[in-house]
Amino acid sequence: MWLDWQGGSFALAAVHAANCPDCQRPLPAGAHFCPHCGRALGDRSRARVEGPNPWVVLLDRTWDFFASTKVASWIIIALAIASIAGTVIEQEGMYQDWRPPELYYPDRYGEFWGSLFLRLGLTHAYSSWWYAALVMMLVISLVICSLHRLVPLHRQLTRPQVWKLPQYLRKQQVVLEVPGDLQQAEERLKRAGYRIWRDRECLYAEKGRLSRYGPYILHIGLLVVCFAAFAKALPGWDEVQDVWIPDGQTVKVPGENFAITNHKFTMELYENGMPSRYATDASIIVDGEEVLRRTIEVNKPLKYGGWEIYQASWREEPGVAHLRLVEADTGSAVATVAFDLRDPSPEYSLEGTGLKLVVLTYLHDFVLDPETNQPTNASYEVRNPVLFAEVATADGSEMVGRIALAMAGGSEVVYTGPYYLELDRVESRWYTALKLHHDRTVPYMYFGLAVVFVGMVITFFIYHWQVWVREENGGILIGARAYKNRFALAREIKRIFGAPQGEGLN
Repeated sequence: MWLDWQGGSFALAAVHAANCPDCQRPLPAGAHFCPHCGRALGDRSRARVEGPNPWVVLLDRTWDFFASTKVASWIIIALAIASIAGTVIEQEGMYQDWRPPELYYPDRYGEFWGSLFLRLGLTHAYSSWWYAALVMMLVISLVICSLHRLVPLHRQLTRPQVWKLPQYLRKQQVVLEVPGDLQQAEERLKRAGYRIWRDRECLYAEKGRLSRYGPYILHIGLLVVCFAAFAKALPGWDEVQDVWIPDGQTVKVPGENFAITNHKFTMELYENGMPSRYATDASIIVDGEEVLRRTIEVNKPLKYGGWEIYQASWREEPGVAHLRLVEADTGSAVATVAFDLRDPSPEYSLEGTGLKLVVLTYLHDFVLDPETNQPTNASYEVRNPVLFAEVATADGSEMVGRIALAMAGGSEVVYTGPYYLELDRVESRWYTALKLHHDRTVPYMYFGLAVVFVGMVITFFIYHWQVWVREENGGILIGARAYKNRFALAREIKRIFGAPQGEGLN
């Protein structure tokens, strides 16, 4: 006790009883040193009773919140709604359109809904922060719910209370009184597959204890599934790449040790002109050798090295322009050139003329830059190809003439010298769009689902039955309880102890 000044007067205050932080022995009031171990304590004589630690209170409230099955149910419902939305709404990188999300979704779903989906992150639901937060909340809830119930359940199951009063046995689901003794009951229950514990005049038997752990095994599987779902948002776990490959060419997959060859893209049409089937005859190339060849169709991917390669889209563009070198005086063609409109060669040999065509500048989508007034490309597409070239001798020692040819529209040409170019025809080039998907979470997802399945089998198809037997009035009193299928337990107890049918079920 000491006098404390409160509101202008002294009040009697109580000293909080304390223990030494080192040896945990009680300290006398007003002690500055522990009399047992000698630790300096400082001025502890004025220690008062303090309120609960706010961090401990917060931790307790958080634990109670996530230990609630209602909270877990709402989290699961929210995750289900989010997953449905992510399935119904086309996800970024999965739609067959070249436009960026900011342009595609308002056009696809309307200005209001498209903009709303983008702001909410529903266009990339499975990699959004709020989906990851829901998954983490479910993980925390599953862990806390399991620990909150599993620890006392395990203690109860591993340390069963054998000795029970007769009143307890008579309150069970199945109650029987039959002649016999405890030893006979033990032998019969053992033959039926029960584990036995004895304490004085009482006996406890059970089987199917594993059933009580089934929900927690299921929870472990769900945790694995949740971690796999969460890993999808981490870099490198769920990769998607788009590859455009022209017919007859090979493209290396960025960051991987293999390439893909497009031997031929095929498209079949309905009578109304809509595509009915499109497919790619493709090969996997490793170190210059073909290791796999398959036809890739929609929903029929080629699988290699963990990658699934899907047929995603296609496009057609001008591919090869067949040009004629014409002698200006006679108007007769003296040579032909197959000019690649996407990737032209620096020069072309003009057979039979002793000349060559040297490419000075080539623009596949010619336009004049409004700021610099210099020629440049307006886009990546082959739309307005323009060629600036010169005709030279085969050894390059003499320049014969220069030519500027615009191949779109009316195929205009400007030239100096005795030769000019004219466009004969343009061959189309088909490109196939392949979507490569490598999901490293799939094995973990399957493992988690397998554990969930095992947990469900244990939970629903194994029954935990408990039986108490007590010697009573020259016979034995039997009380049994089933956590599932009480009618089957009643039939088994009657079969084991030979009781008449129709007796014993409360």
